[in-house]
This record gives sequence, C-alpha cells and structure tokens, in this order.
Amino acid sequence: MEMNESLPITDQSRWEEAEFEWNEKYFYTVSLKVLFGKAQNLHESFQQLRAEVSSKGYTVPPDGLALMEVELFKGRLMCEIMKTNTYDANIYEMERSKFFSTIHKGPFKTIKETAKKLQEHVNGAKGIRPTSTYYWDFRHGPDLVGARADSYVIICRV
Repeated sequence: MEMNESLPITDQSRWEEAEFEWNEKYFYTVSLKVLFGKAQNLHESFQQLRAEVSSKGYTVPPDGLALMEVELFKGRLMCEIMKTNTYDANIYEMERSKFFSTIHKGPFKTIKETAKKLQEHVNGAKGIRPTSTYYWDFRHGPDLVGARADSYVIICRV
C-alpha cells in the first residue's frame, strides 16, 4: 500500500504496511556498539549524536527521523539533517530508493521477529531482497520525549 504522506509523521497508520520512495535524504551518523545484534550504550550514543549535530550547526527538519541500523557486530544511529554543502565523513546521503515499512508493537527486544517477517514479505511479494533495515521509535518528537517506547517503525530499503 502506498504511504499516505498527508498523515502526520507520528501517525502509526502512515507506516503500517506502507510502500514509499525517498529521494536525497541526508543523515548525520555515529557508530553504535552492537554485540550479537543487540545495541549497547544506546542512551550514550543518542547523546553523542545530538551533541555532534548541534555542535556542527546542522539543521534537523521539523519532521526529521532518528533511525537505528543494527547488524550482528556493528550499527549506527542516524539523525536526519537538511542538505549541506559542507563535506563531513559522518554524513550519509540516502539516494533515491524504495522502502517498505510496518509497525512493531512490543518491546525492542522482540523487534527482530517483526523485522524478519517484513523482510520475508518484501522478498516474497516483490521478489526483491532488502539491503538495509532501519528502526525508529516515536520518542524523538517533542511531545513524546521521555515516553516509554512500546511501538516502533521498521523500514526496509530495497
């Protein structure tokens, strides 16, 4: 189902079983310590990400996303920023790509099951294997700071 971009970014129905394209999104990234697919020191890494984005003067869009990419032994946190003409090795340009998303309801420790189902769905239904999987919780918004995350968006890039 095509994403309904008229819905607010924090509306879960916008992301549920959605298919969409992003073109030229820019993210500032920091490394994330990961051990056997489990993120370590997540809070400290988010603080580092915020501090670096702020100290370097990058602008975060009003609906900017903060994504997490976790692999077996490495990962990264990514904060969406406005395009800049300054070279910075920590800036990742997400070129035009197709994405699929779904909502995971429950604790983060069980998110991999939902991610695997989405990856299998994309691979089976579309015949395309996802190249990256990102996680986003809704706590980055000003209204939800400090709220306990009980649902996450899972985004697969193909």
